[in-house]
Amino acid sequence: MINIIANSFGILSTVCFIISFQIKSNRALYVTQSIANIFYGTQFYLLGATGGLFNMFLQILRNMLLCRIDKWTWLEWKGWAPLFCIPSLIYMIVTWGGPTDILPFIAYVAGTFAYWTNNAKMMRLGELALICPAWLTYDFISGAYGGMLTELVIVGSVIVSIVRFGWKGLDNPEFK
Repeated sequence: MINIIANSFGILSTVCFIISFQIKSNRALYVTQSIANIFYGTQFYLLGATGGLFNMFLQILRNMLLCRIDKWTWLEWKGWAPLFCIPSLIYMIVTWGGPTDILPFIAYVAGTFAYWTNNAKMMRLGELALICPAWLTYDFISGAYGGMLTELVIVGSVIVSIVRFGWKGLDNPEFK
């Protein structure tokens, strides 16, 4: 029963991610994805997948800070990206349970570097190349089938946004 409830939260996350990549504003994308990450993290919590839960928390914090990047100019410093990855690295080392634990770390680090560019192309490319594949694998191993659905939908949604706005269209300042 707990697996059904947990995966229901994964499905709610899926809905939020579908919406997030169809939004032109990076700021609105960060907020929508943070809501999705609350659902995704709840799924990991219910499944006992603490590495995923911890990294979802970090993603929410990162995304909320990135919402303020246009107002808090100190956030524009690219050096913040590697610094924000340190807690994920420490958590992975301290709680190491095997090679599976590296997957949320890879997803978080790739996401942090891609999203810190504040560039719609890099964010979408990061999702396709590293973030989604790492989470998809972690979800499968953790039994987070709602999360697997989320990652597959993210890939599809990213592709739709690229087709919809065009690769060059993602350079438009509207995406900032």
